[in-house]
Amino acid sequence: MVNRIHRLALLLSLAATTSVHAFMRVSCDPEQAWRISHISLADSKASTQTRAVTTNVPTPNYGDTQGAELFLDGIAVAAGATQLVSGVNWKINKGERVGIVGGNGAGKSTVLSVIAGHNLPEEGSIRVHPRATLGYLVQTAVSGSARPLIEEAMSQMTAFHAAQKAVAEAEARVTRDPSDANLLSLERAQAEWIEAGGEDVERRVGNILNGLGFQRSDYPRPCTDFSGGWQMRIALARLLLGEPSLLLLDEPTNHLDSAAKEWLMHFLSGYTGTVLLVSHEEELLRAFQCTTVAELRFQALELYRCGYDQFLAQREERAEALEAAAARQAKERARVQAFIDRFGAKATMASAANSRKKTLEKMAIIEAPLAAGKRPHLRFPPPPKVMPELVKLQNASFGYPPAQPLVKEVDFTLTRGTRMVLLGPNGCGKSTVLKALTGSLPALNGASSERILGEGLEMGVFTQDLAQDLPQEHIALDYVLSTVRQKDLSVSDQQARGALGALGLTGEKAMRPISALSGGEKARVALSVFALLPHNLLVLDEPSNHLDVATMETLSEALAEYRGTLVVISHNKAFVERLKVTHVGLIKNRRLVVEERMLRPSDWSFDAQGGSDARASPVVSTRAKGEESSTKSSRSTTSGREKNDGIPEKPKITYQEQRARFKRISAAPKRIAKLQQIIEDKEKKAEEYGKKMYHAGCDVAKVMELNERKEALASEVESLYAEWDELEALLAETASAGGA
Repeated sequence: MVNRIHRLALLLSLAATTSVHAFMRVSCDPEQAWRISHISLADSKASTQTRAVTTNVPTPNYGDTQGAELFLDGIAVAAGATQLVSGVNWKINKGERVGIVGGNGAGKSTVLSVIAGHNLPEEGSIRVHPRATLGYLVQTAVSGSARPLIEEAMSQMTAFHAAQKAVAEAEARVTRDPSDANLLSLERAQAEWIEAGGEDVERRVGNILNGLGFQRSDYPRPCTDFSGGWQMRIALARLLLGEPSLLLLDEPTNHLDSAAKEWLMHFLSGYTGTVLLVSHEEELLRAFQCTTVAELRFQALELYRCGYDQFLAQREERAEALEAAAARQAKERARVQAFIDRFGAKATMASAANSRKKTLEKMAIIEAPLAAGKRPHLRFPPPPKVMPELVKLQNASFGYPPAQPLVKEVDFTLTRGTRMVLLGPNGCGKSTVLKALTGSLPALNGASSERILGEGLEMGVFTQDLAQDLPQEHIALDYVLSTVRQKDLSVSDQQARGALGALGLTGEKAMRPISALSGGEKARVALSVFALLPHNLLVLDEPSNHLDVATMETLSEALAEYRGTLVVISHNKAFVERLKVTHVGLIKNRRLVVEERMLRPSDWSFDAQGGSDARASPVVSTRAKGEESSTKSSRSTTSGREKNDGIPEKPKITYQEQRARFKRISAAPKRIAKLQQIIEDKEKKAEEYGKKMYHAGCDVAKVMELNERKEALASEVESLYAEWDELEALLAETASAGGA
C-alpha cells in the first residue's frame, strides 16, 4: 500500500512533471527550442521511416566476439579489383580507443564501412558484441532530414525517448485513475526517465550542439536550411547524442572550424565507449589518447598497442629494421644468384644450383618503406610577371540575399608578394571573401562598388568542392593532361605523372578512373592540375582537407617555396604555420580587417584553437653516410695491402692435411644436403621472429629480444652458407682436377 504522504508526493510530482512536459513541447521560441524531447508515437514512427530512407543505417553482424566488443575474424577487404587487406584477425576490447591511419587510398574508409556493416568483407567475418550499440559517421554524412535541428539532433536518443514515452503513458493512467498501482508505475517510470538522463538532457543537448557551433537561434530551423558542412555537424551531433557503445568516426573534423575541432577533441578524450577514429589530423590523434594505432600499409593492417607519438617512434624503428632486413636479403639474393650463375651449367653442381634456385623463388621479398626525407618533391611553376596591385575591391558588400551581407563595405587591395591567411569560425564569411576576390560572387551593391584586376593577373583557385566536381569517368592522368594542356600544350606526360606522384598518386593509381579514387586521392588530382599551371596568385579554400599527413607536408612545403601571391583559408594550424604568412585577415563585425604581420597564438583564440604544434620533425639519418665512409676506408686499406703484399706463395700440404681434405670431399654431398635442411629451418625460424616483432607493438624490450634472436640466426645462416660455398668450391676444384 502506498501511504498517504507518499501518495501526496507522487500526485505533486505528477503535477510538476505535467507542467515540465508542457514546457518541453515544440516551441518556435529559440530560447525554448531545445525542449522537443517529448515526441508522440506517430511522430516517432514517421521519423524512423524518414531515417530509413534518407540515411545509411549500419547493419552490423551481432554474434560471438569471444568477449571482445568487436571481432574481425580472418577478414579480407578489397576495393574493386584492388586488394586492401587480407588475413586480418583483430579483437577490439570494450573501452579501446583506436586511431586508424594510412595514406590516401590505403583503404581506411573502406575498412571502416565494412566494420560498420555497410559493405561485406571479401573473406572472413566481422562480429559485434550482442549488447553493443553501433554508431557510424561517414565522411560525407548529412542529416537527411527536413525536421527542425533540435528534433533531428535528439532523434537517436532512444533510451531517453522510450523513458519519456513511458512517463507520459504512466501520467495518463494516473490522471484517469490515481490508484496506488498506477502511482507506483509512475514512480518507476520517472526513475527510469532519470536513469536515461532526463534531468540532464538540456545540458547534454546544449553542450553538444553549442560545441559544434550551433546557436540557440538555430534550434528550430529545418535541417534543409543548413549547408553541406553544417549538415555533417547535424549528423555528428545526432550520433554523439545517441551515445553508442561502439563509435566509428571517419574524418569527423573535415568540415569543422578550429573551435569545433577543439571541442570535439575534448569530448572524445572523455568518451567512455569504444571508439574507432579514422583521421589524418595528428593533433586530433594525440588529443584522442589512442590505446591502439592501426596503420593500413602495403595491403596489410599493422597494429601498435600504444599512443600516437609512441606509434611514430615505433614505426620508425620498424622501418629501420625492415630497411636493414631488405638490405640483408638483397645481399643474400645476390650471393645465391651468383652461385646459380656460376655453377648452374656444370653437371656436377646442377643439383645444388637447382636447390638454391628453388630457395630463391620461395623467398618472400622484403619491401622497405619509403624513408623519411625521400618523399617526392612538388614545385609550383615560377609566377608570371604582374602589376603590383593584383586585385582591388572598393566599397563592396557580399552575401546571399535575402539575408544580410556576410561582409560589408570591403575596401582592400591585394598587392604582389602578399601571403595572407583568412581566419575565423565557420559562417563568418571567409569563403565569401575568397569568392569576392576570384569574382565568382558579385557584390550586392554592384553599381556603387568596384573590382579591379591588375594587368597580367593569372589566378589559380582551389575550393573545398573542386575535387568532388571532377568528371568521374575520366582516368586521373588523362584528366590532368587534358585540363592542363588547354592552357599549356608544352606539359609532358612525365610532368603530369611527376605532379601526381609528388602528391602520392604513383604507378597504376594514376591510371584509375576518378570514380575509383578515395576522397583524398580526388583532392590530389585537383591539386596536380593546380600545381602544373603557372599562376601569380593562388587562392585556396581548405586545401588540407582529406589529405594525409605526408601529402599535407608536401603541399605546405611547395606553397612555402612558391614566390607568388597567396591567399589561404585553413583551420589546420600546423599547415598554416608552414606557409610563411605575411598578412592575417580577420572578419570582425561583418568587416574584413587585414593586418601586415606574422601569426600570433591569439589569432586562434577567437575560435578556441589550442593544442601544440602538430608539425612532424624531419628525421635525418647520418648512419648510412658513416657506414659508407667506413666501408670505403676499409676497402682502401685492403686494396693497399694486397698491392703491397703481392700474390702469396702456395703453401705445402702435409700428408695429414691431404687425408683430412680427402675425407671432407667424400663427406661433402651429405654435408651439403644437411646444410640445406639446417638453413631452411633457421630461415623459417627467423621469419617467425619477424612476425612476432610486428605483433609486439610498443613492448620495446620484447622487440629488442626478438631482434637479437633474429640477428643471431641471420649470422648463423651466413656462416652455414659460407661453409656450403666452401664445400661446393672444393667439389668443383676436385672435378676440374679430375677432368684435367
